[in-house]
Amino acid sequence: MTASPPPIDGPGRPPVDLSAQIAAAARIADRSRSAGAWSLDHLRLCLPVLVGGGVLLGVVGAVVAGWGAVLGVLIGTVIVGAFFTFSAVVIAWVGKTNPNTVMIAALFAYVIKVFVLALILMTMPIDGPVDVRWMAGAIGLGVFLWLGAHMRYVWTLKLYYVDPR
Repeated sequence: MTASPPPIDGPGRPPVDLSAQIAAAARIADRSRSAGAWSLDHLRLCLPVLVGGGVLLGVVGAVVAGWGAVLGVLIGTVIVGAFFTFSAVVIAWVGKTNPNTVMIAALFAYVIKVFVLALILMTMPIDGPVDVRWMAGAIGLGVFLWLGAHMRYVWTLKLYYVDPR
């Protein structure tokens, strides 16, 4: 004869307090209903990671190559932050207002960014005060850091796919 397990909330046992878990589930459900896929919350992680990488690369650039490198890192970091933020804002706004046109809006945002980047690169003198190699390095590092932070945000996001009502 096997003994049955004791009841969870039986006599002599304190009740289990699940209020923190219930509150967390309610916050997740509210977030899912309010913004869902069109949220800009990832910017709160991606922008600080980008700025942190830019600051570290700027310090290295200052020590190794001087103020031209720092200026290049600053411009490269701003380019990455502005371009990714612009895309996120456009896609989130169009997604909230007219989800059927998100792909078209994303494509137009991409084309605009390509033209703006081409304009920046064509007007940037190679032998000017900005070290363009450090700017290119900052753009490469910034893209890598932004995408890594964004992937971490998406992988750890608790988002209901089905409304829990």
